[in-house]
Amino acid sequence: MPAGISCVTVPVDDLQKSIAFYSDVLGFAAEEQDEDHCAFDADGVYFVVLQRSEFGVYVEGLGHRPAGRGSAEAILSYFTESKGEVDALIAKAKGAGAVVTAPEDDEGVYSGYFTDPDGHTWEVLFDAS
Repeated sequence: MPAGISCVTVPVDDLQKSIAFYSDVLGFAAEEQDEDHCAFDADGVYFVVLQRSEFGVYVEGLGHRPAGRGSAEAILSYFTESKGEVDALIAKAKGAGAVVTAPEDDEGVYSGYFTDPDGHTWEVLFDAS
């Protein structure tokens, strides 16, 4: 089996708000959903939003504490096909209430950032190199 990431799970406080945010901003469609989680198929990688209390059960079972809300332990990156697409996604995120950092060009990589309703950091980028 080739190496790869199959699933990324993030904790959320308000499941319905998170589902709406990811549907509106990134165009993700729910593949599977119940009262505790929602799984989106992001081009072959599952992106799962899981109620914060349930997320805690998993990580505490491994002897870890879940990071507090708004703590950054990872950056989730979303690659686009153009600079215009970066601008459009950052604008959508801002319109949905996200805190954003305006896109900049840095050595051929055009990128900006937003935080989702739970403070998870997303980088939206276009690599022209």
